[in-house]
Amino acid sequence: MEQMPDSSGAAPAEHAIPALPVRIVQVFVSPAQLFDALRHRPAWIGAVVGLVVVGIGTQLLFPIVVPEEVRRAAIETQMAQFAGADPAALEQQVETQMEQGALWGSVSVIVLTPILLSLIAGLLVIAFSVVMGGEGRFSQLFSAAAHASYIGLAGGLLMVGLMATGAEQATLSPGLFLPDLEGFLGRFLNGINVFSVWTCGVLGVAVSRIYPGRTVAAGTTYLLVLYLLMVAGFAALGGLLGGLG
Repeated sequence: MEQMPDSSGAAPAEHAIPALPVRIVQVFVSPAQLFDALRHRPAWIGAVVGLVVVGIGTQLLFPIVVPEEVRRAAIETQMAQFAGADPAALEQQVETQMEQGALWGSVSVIVLTPILLSLIAGLLVIAFSVVMGGEGRFSQLFSAAAHASYIGLAGGLLMVGLMATGAEQATLSPGLFLPDLEGFLGRFLNGINVFSVWTCGVLGVAVSRIYPGRTVAAGTTYLLVLYLLMVAGFAALGGLLGGLG
């Protein structure tokens, strides 16, 4: 079902795509070769299903392999940014997350995965097809986003592995080098995920293959600016809510 008909008239073997496990490896080691194939045959069903299945598995595995005190400390750190200074409200949110986190996390994976992939593909279509007049299609960019998302998934699995060993701060971010930095800048730097930046770079490669003439830097810069604006927005919101508390 994933190998969509190609209207270019080329022989099927010329644009054949490898099996999903091979494509996942290519995301990390040879994204240009992968996106060349996906440009002609934008496979996405298996990639999306894989993201959802592994994402749900990670949510269910998290409370089993990560010590309770590590989970609680990580949740408290995360919730403290939005709960303000009310200790009772913070404690209630932490307890709810400890008890129902795996369930709601699994639901969010099912619901948010296709939404986020559609958003990424839509933003790329708007910039490079609508505004710049390129010929890339939504299906091509959705397929690229689905495969590039395995980088973020790998980051999530690494985080679970580190927390299983007792690490409370497992997200790889610039904030690790400035642990005492507080305020907006501290929240901003801690909110930047290295794997998300990597994903922007890989999607920049996808843009360069789907839109001939566009550079890797063009796609990467566009997505990176949007991502950093989102991180800055959450950092500002955390400061606002903390001030209100």
